[in-house]
Amino acid sequence: MSDAPKEAPETNAPARNLEKPTLLIAAAALIFSLANTVLLVMNPTAKKIEQFNDEMKSEVAESVNVIHNKIDGLRSAEMEWQAVLKKASSNPDAVYKIVNTKDGFLTLTEISLSGEGAPR
Repeated sequence: MSDAPKEAPETNAPARNLEKPTLLIAAAALIFSLANTVLLVMNPTAKKIEQFNDEMKSEVAESVNVIHNKIDGLRSAEMEWQAVLKKASSNPDAVYKIVNTKDGFLTLTEISLSGEGAPR
């Protein structure tokens, strides 16, 4: 007879073990629904932030294009100066003058000095 009362409390123990996971799942669902509600309420703010992000992306893209254009300009200027230095190295004893051409580029022009008044 002592065995019968012991069996009754053991059947209640598995029921209590299921209460904790069920309570945790219910709490998680409640937190999830509250988070969704907050996100839905903040939706107009999210649209403004998304619009701001799109504007920033376009401004960054424009800035990158400007930088690429400046880099290309520097590369072309480097090529021009390489040509100028090559011209100057072919005749190092000559006197040169930097001249601004009609197209806006600088070029190296050799100055021919006549007679004894030539500086060395």
